[in-house]
Amino acid sequence: MPRLPRKPSAPRPRGALGARAASLARRKAAREPRVVLTDPGGHPRTLEPTDPAAEPLLDAAERLLTAVQGRPDP
Repeated sequence: MPRLPRKPSAPRPRGALGARAASLARRKAAREPRVVLTDPGGHPRTLEPTDPAAEPLLDAAERLLTAVQGRPDP
């Protein structure tokens, strides 16, 4: 199957500065809360933060983490 052409993107910094910028972007993305659902076949699917199903799941996860850490719920 032939590959699709790549979409042009904005120029990115290279070298040490680019590596540092990429590292900071990865760390920021890793701290963002997200909901990942797995279907019976084992395929993961990430819900968008704007999805109506994501909010109650994120709230439940936050309550579980609060309970495990032993802090009172605000």
